[in-house]
Amino acid sequence: MWAAQRPAVEEDGRDDAYGLLRDERACIVTALRLGWWLADAYQHAQTADLTADGPPATAPAKLSNVTEMPGPDRLRMYLDGAEVAITQVAALTLPGRPVPSTAAARAATDGEREPLLLALDELNVDLLRWTMATNHRVGLAYRLGRSLADTVRRGDADQLVQRFGGRQVQISRWLDELASVLPPYSAAVVRRSLADWAGAVTRAGVGDPTEAGLPELARELRNQGDLWRGVLTGGLHPGDLLDEENWAVVARNLIIRDRKLVVQAARGIFWPVLVPLLVVLVAVVGVSAAAAAGSPATRAAVALLGLGAGLTAIWRTISGPALSVAAEVNRPLLESELAVQMAARVNRPLATARTAGRAGRQRHPLRDGSKSVARLTGADLP
Repeated sequence: MWAAQRPAVEEDGRDDAYGLLRDERACIVTALRLGWWLADAYQHAQTADLTADGPPATAPAKLSNVTEMPGPDRLRMYLDGAEVAITQVAALTLPGRPVPSTAAARAATDGEREPLLLALDELNVDLLRWTMATNHRVGLAYRLGRSLADTVRRGDADQLVQRFGGRQVQISRWLDELASVLPPYSAAVVRRSLADWAGAVTRAGVGDPTEAGLPELARELRNQGDLWRGVLTGGLHPGDLLDEENWAVVARNLIIRDRKLVVQAARGIFWPVLVPLLVVLVAVVGVSAAAAAGSPATRAAVALLGLGAGLTAIWRTISGPALSVAAEVNRPLLESELAVQMAARVNRPLATARTAGRAGRQRHPLRDGSKSVARLTGADLP
C-alpha cells in the first residue's frame, strides 16, 4: 500500500547519474538501516510470541529492555522505525511522490502469523520498487541492509554454511558500489570482515581443527552483525578501535612497502634516465675543466664545483616528481593497511568464537588418545 507524502523541503539537491539527492550519505545510510529493520521485523514475526500483548500484570523489578518487550510491541517498534526511515528517505529524495505505507502490516499484527508475514513481505516488495525507482544507490543500500540482517540472524549452526554459500559475494559487490557514499573505511572494513567470516565458516564446515566450530560461530554471528551495522551507518568509526600496536604495524608495513617501491623505482630509472644524465654531466664537467685556465688544482676545483652543481640539478629534477608520485602511491597503501587493522579489530566476535572453540576442545580431549603418543600405564602414573 502506498501513502501520499507531503512536500517537506524545496528541491536544492544535485542531479547526477544516480538521481536527485539532498544528502547522499544520509540517504544511503537511512535506506540501509531501513532494510535491516524490516528484515529484523520479519524474523521477529516468524519466531516471537505475538499473543502476549499489553502491559504486565505486575510491575517489573526494573525498566523493561528491548528484548523484554512483548512480541507485538517489539514488532510495532520495528514498524515505527521503518516508517521514520521511509519519511527521511522521501524527504532526502523527491518530496511529493507516494511512499510505501506500513498500515497493512500494522493491521495484521493483531491477527494470525501467516497474514502478518504476507503483509510484511508485501511491504518489502513495495520498498524494493520504491527505493530502486527513486535512486539506484538507495535501492542497493536497502538490499544491502536487508541481506546483511538475513545473514547474521540468529539460527542453528547448520544454517551458517548455507548463509555463506555465496551471498557474501553479492554483498561485497554492493559494498564496492556504495563505498564512495558510505562512511569512510566502512565498506572496505566490512568487506574484509565478511570475507574472514566466510573463510571461517567454510573451514568449520569441513571440520578444520584449527578453526572455531559452527556452534561457536553461530553464537557470535549476531554480535558481529551489530558491529557491521554500526560501522556502515556511521555509529562506530573503525578507526576508534585501533590502538598503539595497530598503528605500529601500519607504520612498519608502510616502511617495508616504501623500501621495496624505492628499490624498484631506482632499478627502473637507473639505465634509461640516470646513466645518460651522468654521462652527459661527466662529459660537460670534463670539457669545462680542460678548458679552464690555471693550475691543475684550479681545474680540479672547477670540476668538483661543476659535478656538484650537476648532481644537485639532477636531484631537483628527479626528486620533485618522485616525491609527488610517492605521496599518491602511499595514500592507497596507507588506506589498505588501515582497513586490514580495522577489520581485525571489528572481528572481535570472530576472535571470541575461536577462543571458545579452543577452550571447548581443551575441555573435551579425545577419549581414544593420540595415535602418536602412547597411553598411560600403571607404571607411568605418579
